[in-house]
Amino acid sequence: MVMMPDGLIVLLRDWHSVPVATTGVGGIPNVAAKSITVRDPETVIWGELYYMQTYENLVQNPVASICVWEWTPPFTAYKVKGRAVIHRHDEVTAALNKDVWAGHTEEFAARIENMAAVVLTVEEIYDQTPRLWGAGERIA
Repeated sequence: MVMMPDGLIVLLRDWHSVPVATTGVGGIPNVAAKSITVRDPETVIWGELYYMQTYENLVQNPVASICVWEWTPPFTAYKVKGRAVIHRHDEVTAALNKDVWAGHTEEFAARIENMAAVVLTVEEIYDQTPRLWGAGERIA
């Protein structure tokens, strides 16, 4: 595990939904927006509501990557990689912050009871800031 720097945590909390990348059978990539919350400097959590490609990929290959960046110059950006653990019908799922659920339609209310929680333990952090030096380097 590694600790996320404060600037990354601020970006993740500001964004609310981030692109989450997973891989499926044969290494086929998948990217989907997920409403996340930062549980602590080593952990990101999101709710799995629809049990589609991201969920299936995580069952088969429990690793994921997220990316987040600033919208205004100097465009600081990060890529986070880690191991994912799926929780269902337990205290982790029950504790998901209501902020994660924001923005969903009425049908979402029916999905809350069946929601899974994905806990991503941060293992690697990369600088993704667009510049000639440092971009792509592992920073933690």
